[in-house]
Amino acid sequence: MSTKDFVEQHYVRHAQHFENDLVDEERIRISQTWFDESTADYWRHARAYECAALLSDRPQSRWLTIGDGRWGLDSIRIRKKGFASALPSDISEALLRASKDRGFIEEYAIENAERLSFGNESFDYVFCKESLHHFPRPFAALYEMLRVCSEAVFIVEPNDTYEASYPEQMSSQRPARLSRILRAARMAVHELLGRKPGWMPRPKLQFNSPDWENSGNYVYAISRREIEKVALGLNLSQLAVKGLNDHYVQGCEFEPADESRSEIFRQLVQTIREKDRLCRERAGDYNMIMAGLFARAMRAETRAKFEASGWEVIDLPANPYIPRAA
Repeated sequence: MSTKDFVEQHYVRHAQHFENDLVDEERIRISQTWFDESTADYWRHARAYECAALLSDRPQSRWLTIGDGRWGLDSIRIRKKGFASALPSDISEALLRASKDRGFIEEYAIENAERLSFGNESFDYVFCKESLHHFPRPFAALYEMLRVCSEAVFIVEPNDTYEASYPEQMSSQRPARLSRILRAARMAVHELLGRKPGWMPRPKLQFNSPDWENSGNYVYAISRREIEKVALGLNLSQLAVKGLNDHYVQGCEFEPADESRSEIFRQLVQTIREKDRLCRERAGDYNMIMAGLFARAMRAETRAKFEASGWEVIDLPANPYIPRAA
């Protein structure tokens, strides 16, 4: 099968995937809970819309949501932050048409994210939540999102986490103190052999294992560095990033977001708190990443809000040969 044929087959499979949500009884039962804002599952996902909440002082901004085929939920939740316009789009029409018929959304667009039909800067903001990793060519989609926005593209995606393991650290049974002693001994030996001080053997990088979803989607986790390179290559002004930890417990769709009443929610929250603690102590990495790629630098007051909420805002160096657009 050629690459072109694979990509086209991928589009077809993805477009058909959501149709099952209209006929499968269990999928229908679960999808009905997505509109209930009191559930543990809603709590999990609501945290990913923080960027929209931080920009809610600009209610007239035009938003486009990408890969929003599950009832247009992203656009619905963004509109609830106070925005007048948030157009949901997806390659599959099935659930978007049903959502419009039921009055959840007023309009929608059927779009291949890698070939958007909109003109340049048609929207102020583009939002893509946990969809970029569904696309066979995710960077083609990201460039398209940047083309049709005038202010920023926000993505929320699995983080391409990794661990750097040195040979003497690979045994989980070895005490940490012994590992430090062995590492120091190795350094001393290498220095005696004439290697420069501080030389260490190259670590073995252990990235996320390859993963595919039932629909055939390869889970394309993305890293901060990859996002930064895209921004630099297009001479963008700013990048804003924030880690996010998530955890799924089966059945959380039907549980209240109340630790005193739900063991499932309590387990979910405790796991996320522990992951957050490890990340603060630099003993772990966030399993999700939220990133904003800004065509224009944020206003000072907007930047202050992002930074107060834990986002790191990076002023990107300008291309010295091609000036940035005004």
